[in-house]
Amino acid sequence: MNAQNRTKLFLVVTALLGLVILVEVNYVASRHYTRSDWTARGLFTLSDRSREALQGLDQDVQIYVFLGRDEQDFADVETLLEEYVAVTDRIAVEWVDPDRDRARYQVLANQFGIDSWLAGEVTLSQVPVVVTSGERKWKVERHQLIVEDFDSFEDADGHKLDLQSERALTGAILEVTTGEPTKVCLASGHGEWELGAYGERSFDAVARELEWEKIEIEPFEIRRDEVPKSCNALFVVSPQRELSREEVGVVDRYLTEGGNVLLAFDPVLRKQELSPTGFEAALEARGIAVGQDLVLENDTARQLPGSPGDLFFVTDIGTHRLVEAIQKRGGGLLMAVARSVDVVEGSDTEVLFRTSPSAVAETDLQRAINPDEKEPAPRSAVPLAAVWEYVPPLGDDLKPVEAEGPEPGRLVVIGDSDWMSSELLENPQLSNIDLLSSVAGWLTQREALINIAPRKTKAQAIVMSDADLQNLLFRVVVLLPLAAMIAGFGVWWSRRS
Repeated sequence: MNAQNRTKLFLVVTALLGLVILVEVNYVASRHYTRSDWTARGLFTLSDRSREALQGLDQDVQIYVFLGRDEQDFADVETLLEEYVAVTDRIAVEWVDPDRDRARYQVLANQFGIDSWLAGEVTLSQVPVVVTSGERKWKVERHQLIVEDFDSFEDADGHKLDLQSERALTGAILEVTTGEPTKVCLASGHGEWELGAYGERSFDAVARELEWEKIEIEPFEIRRDEVPKSCNALFVVSPQRELSREEVGVVDRYLTEGGNVLLAFDPVLRKQELSPTGFEAALEARGIAVGQDLVLENDTARQLPGSPGDLFFVTDIGTHRLVEAIQKRGGGLLMAVARSVDVVEGSDTEVLFRTSPSAVAETDLQRAINPDEKEPAPRSAVPLAAVWEYVPPLGDDLKPVEAEGPEPGRLVVIGDSDWMSSELLENPQLSNIDLLSSVAGWLTQREALINIAPRKTKAQAIVMSDADLQNLLFRVVVLLPLAAMIAGFGVWWSRRS
């Protein structure tokens, strides 16, 4: 065999080996599929709690997406849904372009009751995503996918987007697969936070966040009537007046009969003294001690820069499963004007989070206002929240004894309500939103409830001058073809030699 034939045979064998390697690589890749998110903040990586919800699906879910490829949100939603499909084979996605698939879109639009309108030459669907499972369906509104932060257009760091898509999509999947909506009753009648109110004591921002979790809010005035059975949980948020023994009894009976309660207290000043809540005796019987004090965080590293000293970070998080999401996410909680909430020694209650060791729980209001006038109170880590859950006693066989009647429910007590303010819930660098979601999910005993705080990204435009454009054109039009020609000439010359 001459040299020329050997060269040809070598080229043929090399090509065949390369083809075999390519096939093997594709086969291995198909058996070990993986995806990577290269965005700066992991914008398209599903949260652990979303993955848990998806992996727990026991029924098929169909997602219809009515977005055209020319729409600005198309690529983001497509990338996110690819993550959903990669986690579970229970989800199927059908993409319907309102313009290119006009007939199919019209059939589904009539089926789901969806309207559309023209924006120039593009048809926009009023509801871009519909999630169904069996006979149940849930519509995801256009504003729930990607929300623009219009206040940031003039920012030097670039325009920002709130990526709400994961919250909306996972919430819709839970809605069509987890039964009836959950209801939370909001206590009223004692100056608590209210729905429809204005200013700092409005519960509307919290209600909007809980709507993402498919939780309905219903007001309930605590007097003598029992808490409705339809309430999966009762929230008592910052009462400004002490509740009577009868009113506390209403809440206590609800808890004893299997209800779930959140008590969020603030220090309330009455005649230059800190007022009690009315719940002290009932809570102590369950192993929780609510302090008649004002918590002062003295660690400057925990105080919010540029703000009054009553705003402080909480980063000492406990080990209860209710706060696992906060531990994983980090970022800490921001609280203000708190009172202590401790556990009674020997009880089964557990502290959720504490201040730094430099804090004080001041019972002397005058000393709190003028700390230099008297001997300062001792400093130590002050507990700010506690959780209680009924634990059935063990019998002689070391198995839980079944209680007669309904088992008591769950209880969360937090010595502050300001952590639920809209500014703090909307801040993605804080874990306040995670605490709200975890508390709501744990109390309503919907462990799969998820909350993904909005993730900020920067939509920065590429600004090019005329010189930059000319330089780019020169590189693309001249340098790249010239480099290819030089490489080709080099190959030809080596073969000729």
